[in-house]
Amino acid sequence: MRRLFPMLIPALLAPALLAAPAFAQAQAQAQAQAPAPAPEASAAAPDRALRADHRARRTVLALSETAEVCRAPDEVHAVLRAEARAGNAAAAQAALNAAMEKALAAARAVSGITATTGAYWTSRNEESRQWVATQGLRLRGSEAAPLLELAGSLQEQRLAMGELGWSLSRPQEQAARQEAERMAIAALRARAEAVAGQLGLKVAAIRRLQLGEVERPQPRMMALAMARSPAAPAPVSAPEDVIVQATVSAEIVLSP
Repeated sequence: MRRLFPMLIPALLAPALLAAPAFAQAQAQAQAQAPAPAPEASAAAPDRALRADHRARRTVLALSETAEVCRAPDEVHAVLRAEARAGNAAAAQAALNAAMEKALAAARAVSGITATTGAYWTSRNEESRQWVATQGLRLRGSEAAPLLELAGSLQEQRLAMGELGWSLSRPQEQAARQEAERMAIAALRARAEAVAGQLGLKVAAIRRLQLGEVERPQPRMMALAMARSPAAPAPVSAPEDVIVQATVSAEIVLSP
């Protein structure tokens, strides 16, 4: 038994001693095959930090500019009012309807004139105990002479002049507004460049652009003649240029 034990020890150790070089070789191969750290991963952090610093150094400038253009009006209009009085509402309305039909017939007989009716209302006058019926008539045309002559003849029919004025037609107004918007945007860009230059910066981008809401140009009012006596002359018009405005605002990004 004592002779057998010394012989077993070398026999048991032999496989382990043989496997050790193979294990070491496999470990070395695995380390060699492992991918090296990507250079981009190490450079990504400084690049992100640089971009964050660049954004932090930007300046946002809020600006607003308004431009306007003047256009000669190309449309004339007049608003008249027909009125009838009677002892009861039905009679007042019947008289008003007859007067309005006659006025519309006269307007439709004139070439180039568009006639439309306005609000219609009836009320009782407590002082005179009479019913009063009223309705508006609007005339619109591109030439002043025939419209003014028509307005004069309608006044002779006892229609009262309520408004007389000039304005821009829809196509002319849209064209003028677009031109004003172009002027406003150009002025805003020029002002942004000037401010950036004063700060030692440059315009990097326009982050937000907004066109202001501007009301439709109001017609220029002229002298009115309410009730006229028969054979009185037609109203006189003196048109004035219409001013169309456009406002633009924006956020300008400035950078070094």
